[in-house]
Amino acid sequence: MTIQTIPLNKLTVAEGNNPRRSMDSAALEGLAASILTDGLLQNLVVQKAGRKFRIVSGERRYRALSLLAERGDIDKTHPVPVEVRGDLTETEALRLATVENIQREQLAPMDEADAFATLLGEGASLEDVAAKAGVSVLTVKRRVALASLCEEAKEKVREGEFTLSAAEALTLGTHEQQRAFVEQLAQGYTYDAEDLRDRLTGEKPALSLAIFPVEQYEGTTTADLFADEDNTFFDDAEQFYRLQSEAVEALAEHHREAGAAFVEVLTESYAPWWQYREVDTEEGETGGVVIHFKPSGRVEVREGLLHRQVSPSVAEETSEAPNLPKPQPEYSGPVIRMMSAHKSLAVMEALMANPRKAKEVAVINLLNAHDGAGRMRLDAHPALAYFAQSESQPTSYLAIEREAQDMMNGLGVEGRQRSPYDRPARGAWERLLADMKDPCGLYEVVQGFSDAELDQLHLFLTALTFGQGNMDALDSHDSLFNRVAVHLDVAMRDGWKPDEAFLSRRRKDQLETIAKECGAIARMGRMKDYSKAQLVAALARHFERCAEADSTIPEEMRNRANAWLPDAMRFPAVTAEDALEWQEEEEATCAEADDGEETEEGETEGGEGEDEEVMPLDAEDVCSVEVAA
Repeated sequence: MTIQTIPLNKLTVAEGNNPRRSMDSAALEGLAASILTDGLLQNLVVQKAGRKFRIVSGERRYRALSLLAERGDIDKTHPVPVEVRGDLTETEALRLATVENIQREQLAPMDEADAFATLLGEGASLEDVAAKAGVSVLTVKRRVALASLCEEAKEKVREGEFTLSAAEALTLGTHEQQRAFVEQLAQGYTYDAEDLRDRLTGEKPALSLAIFPVEQYEGTTTADLFADEDNTFFDDAEQFYRLQSEAVEALAEHHREAGAAFVEVLTESYAPWWQYREVDTEEGETGGVVIHFKPSGRVEVREGLLHRQVSPSVAEETSEAPNLPKPQPEYSGPVIRMMSAHKSLAVMEALMANPRKAKEVAVINLLNAHDGAGRMRLDAHPALAYFAQSESQPTSYLAIEREAQDMMNGLGVEGRQRSPYDRPARGAWERLLADMKDPCGLYEVVQGFSDAELDQLHLFLTALTFGQGNMDALDSHDSLFNRVAVHLDVAMRDGWKPDEAFLSRRRKDQLETIAKECGAIARMGRMKDYSKAQLVAALARHFERCAEADSTIPEEMRNRANAWLPDAMRFPAVTAEDALEWQEEEEATCAEADDGEETEEGETEGGEGEDEEVMPLDAEDVCSVEVAA
């Protein structure tokens, strides 16, 4: 390294080549005073640029010297010690400036975010960046997430309009949502992290979010305050999500057919946009398309993107939202409702085969069921409506629907006459329980029933109305529903298997856990090599083949898959907290039992360290596995 001196007026700043966007004027004044007193203690790094020398690193020192020259404290030709580098590309110059800034002085958080994204985007590891910056790997992950913010939001973070915690929460929104919050700041609104997080993750399925033809939706809507699309919401969130999912897949297929370099669909709340760059049209690059399909149903599409040179491990470790205070729930609302509906139908079907238990439940319901006028009323359990318009209806639902139709025929009624403005009945079960029937006419028909026929009608009506009390929450308590299910010995895996409808609503890390627990990992190999969509398809196919007793799969593996059940599908449901508490109790019990026992020296229990045989992945499970670039 050779140091030489260059006149101050021969130096120039490289536009856009300094990662430090924010320079504290007070700190610059202090640096200028220090240079005036003690001289310049550290040389600059420059590149020849025509008749001048472009600064690669040391812009703060240059600006401090320029400040002194403007005041007349030093001459404009003041000699400045520099190292002239002539072998640097633009990328290398930016990387050198980034590392120099990180090492010299703590960058502002937003500048740190962009600096870290630059280094990681060129293939650096999280550990390497953390070591250069003198921070933890977790801090690097949290900072780099800020690099995914839109430019307007980044500027507000630099100006202090958004706190660091609020900026992290803001990464959960699309760029459109972020810009909306920025605009509201100018109107005097203020937001803290908790408020932003709640608003971005608790979004309702509004009419304005739909990318499918609204006429495809067959349910009802509710207008909130105003009758515009932003304040009109789909009442049937499950139907909205299904239609939105189909529209997203159709959109992805459209871009594939149009020749996009790649098409990716991101389904988490957070999208790591910093891992992509815009194409250089002058270079003739062909870009890909990224569709961000948030759990709320909001869709953001960005075209003309290419992957940065982020290593696969870094891409995986930074693909989720930064370390926000509120953790993601173990099960989302749609998953809870789906499992509640499946469990309720399973108990209904079991009740229909157990007259004694049905009468016991009927007595309890009769003691508690009445409307405001003291009249008895029967309401079909919501689980039936849940599956009424589903394309894939469980066998239990079909059995209940057939029985309802038989009952309608036996009673000789078709339910009340509906007006042209009423929605069509969702099934025979709904027509059977409809009000405004002729009670005297029904009484005449029922009088002609045999004891067995009357018992069967009584039993069926009881089953139709009985299920999990609140389908939007996990029933993990000693409820009547759980007690009845246990006494009926309801086995969920007898009529339900993990399918794509369930698996697609799990996060990627949860799918990896399922693959391990059900034994599928022995056939699938490295989980990191799968995208979420590939994992869903492979697991669904594995469960299906095991249920069909596919002889190409070892019996032990089939049994393990056929026995696998989410803890939330048990009676009562077991949450992650319950499971952890149970595990700690078990470990404590085992520790007490083992206390004082001696084992032979060198003996190994549990087969630790043994390698599990990994079977190759069948072509029909996943057609192709692409490793993320």
